[in-house]
Amino acid sequence: MHFSKASTIRKASVLLLLPRALCSPLAADVAVSTVIKLSAQANIAARPIPKDMASLSIEFCYVIDYLGDVDSPNVLSLNLLQNIEDIVGNPPVIRLGGHTQDAASFCAGCPETLNNTFAPGNDEAIAVSYNKNLFTVLNENVPPRQEFIFGLNLGGNDVSIPLAEVKAAEKYMHPSRLRAYELGNEPDFYGSQRPKPWNVQTYVAQQEDWLDQLAKKTAKGFSIGALAQLPVYQGNFSLEEIVALGLPKKVDYAVSLSDHTYPYSMCDSERAKLVSLPNLMNHTALVEFFAQWDTEIKAAEEAGVPFLMGETGSVSCHGKRGVSNTLGAALWELDYMLHGATIGMGGVYFHMGTPFYYSAWQPVAHNGEPAAVYPTYYSMLFMATALTLKEPYITSLPSADTDLAYYGIYEGAPSAAAKPQKLIILNMSFLSSNNTGPVTPAKAIDVSQIVGKRAKVTRLSGPGSDATSGATFASQRYDSGKANGKKVVEKVGSIVALRSSEAVIVEGY
Repeated sequence: MHFSKASTIRKASVLLLLPRALCSPLAADVAVSTVIKLSAQANIAARPIPKDMASLSIEFCYVIDYLGDVDSPNVLSLNLLQNIEDIVGNPPVIRLGGHTQDAASFCAGCPETLNNTFAPGNDEAIAVSYNKNLFTVLNENVPPRQEFIFGLNLGGNDVSIPLAEVKAAEKYMHPSRLRAYELGNEPDFYGSQRPKPWNVQTYVAQQEDWLDQLAKKTAKGFSIGALAQLPVYQGNFSLEEIVALGLPKKVDYAVSLSDHTYPYSMCDSERAKLVSLPNLMNHTALVEFFAQWDTEIKAAEEAGVPFLMGETGSVSCHGKRGVSNTLGAALWELDYMLHGATIGMGGVYFHMGTPFYYSAWQPVAHNGEPAAVYPTYYSMLFMATALTLKEPYITSLPSADTDLAYYGIYEGAPSAAAKPQKLIILNMSFLSSNNTGPVTPAKAIDVSQIVGKRAKVTRLSGPGSDATSGATFASQRYDSGKANGKKVVEKVGSIVALRSSEAVIVEGY
């Protein structure tokens, strides 16, 4: 196995979970039957975790909804992005892409910043045109350190389209805004968009040809892949095969490799039957699901570039109301990003579109529903706060309780004897917001051997797993885009209690 310098495995502390009788008093309103004691022990792999691990993908046709127009920024989105920059130093990287990047084209003479043509019943535009004002929006309507991955049209099968897009971006977009380009969305699903045979060999040949032409117009690199199929069904149309065919090294300007995934789907009735919050929140199922990316991540490491989950969400075909836009989904996103980092993912890009239920926020009023911030946005606040260390490394920590997931965050590559600077605990147990029966007792964890006898706790909470509003982080709400209420960082001694569907960042003080 070959690892790039950025993904070198290090040894760090392991936490053993040992149930024991209650040994310290908790608040009177917290029902706890036992306390789980964490003890430090050596030897578990630690990997670096990028500060921009939590990133975003916006469906190309909805970019103006999210960011506003020239001289008219979307204030809600601007504030939500700025919150993250204020915490961790950078806002989430935004990929502009999705199906509609392959329906988009630059139109110098068009009067509108962005114009969409929709077919009846389709929430994704079938044609998108944009003029130079789009780049003004990308330059001016975002936080100071915002970066984009800009999606180019491969689906149209006409190289003049992405050539014109790159020429316009290079002319009108500030270089600091542009992290990379991405040529094509989910090309392994093109099917009727290409003459037969369309396979990984013809894809690589076309990428080589087009990227060679595009690279002459820009000094920026390209994110390669954006593949849709699950690895277990990919066959050889995979990042592994793309790397074996030499594409990243032949073009010499690959900056990342990416796949896409949604673990559940509303695209057909059979898969829709499996969509539920308890299924989504199952930590064991999440770990098993992402194990299939091992060869894809290794392929990126072999190529010497990061692996990105470049478009993702809970449920494909735009999510499911009451599942994708809930507190439970926010907990799932946290588990996804944290576990993903431990297995080598270099970024997770959660997809958004104005009417899509898995969006972190709805930027404008739509179909009679006002703009709204969903609990899934709070997963980004949580991640930003967890990753404020200068050079964070992460380990996944073993748990004897299948409802609990533990992660340790270290400053720099840890030694064998090192203890985490931050301990993250997720309680993935389902809790109904309208529960009228017995409430599952809180989980209580003795963290004294990890952070000492005095712990401070920053908590993500809400009314229940199925809550689509009312989430809080450090007791603050962000319904308006800005923090509302007094920030509360709890000081709790050495016992940390979590109700079902809560997550905490624990530090010593």
